[in-house]
Amino acid sequence: MKTHLSLLLIAILLLLAGHANASLWFKVIDVTPIEVAPNSEANFTAYVQGLGSERAYVELVFRNMTEGLTISCPKKIRNVFPKGVTEYNCTVMAGDVSPGNYSFVVDALAASARPGKMTAFINVIEAKSDLASEKEIVNQTAAEAPAEPNSEESPAPDSRPSRKIGERRPVEPEAKGTPAPGAMAAVVALLFVLRRMKS
Repeated sequence: MKTHLSLLLIAILLLLAGHANASLWFKVIDVTPIEVAPNSEANFTAYVQGLGSERAYVELVFRNMTEGLTISCPKKIRNVFPKGVTEYNCTVMAGDVSPGNYSFVVDALAASARPGKMTAFINVIEAKSDLASEKEIVNQTAAEAPAEPNSEESPAPDSRPSRKIGERRPVEPEAKGTPAPGAMAAVVALLFVLRRMKS
């Protein structure tokens, strides 16, 4: 009889201990989007909710972090109340990390409480200086390209000197050459007349 009573007491104690553990449960329910450039930092907020029946001091723990990414929080341990949501303001610092999407695990830990972890993501984007230099290269290339000729452009101006209205054009000397055909006929006719006069 004493043995049965002892087993019953042990079972009740285990049940009470299990109930006490079940009353403490804190879970990370959300993490704001994180976007950061290499060699810079960005702020984000993690939200922890108390799902049990008791309050406790809950610590945020970050796991599975990619090398070159570190997270710090001014207050990593906060008093979380049951059914309430507590904000943890944190900062992610990125070193020389290639652009891409990286995951990590954030866990809410409290004494005698089961873990309430969540997977979050960090989006590492290209540095603004790199984007600016790419735009500058594109602009330089466009500026150095030869301009296409415009088909509608006005024709080249006449190289001859312009003349004022009413101004007389200078007389250009005529080119010397062979006499005109009419002059040759007059000479032949004159020779013919002279010959007839002699005869």
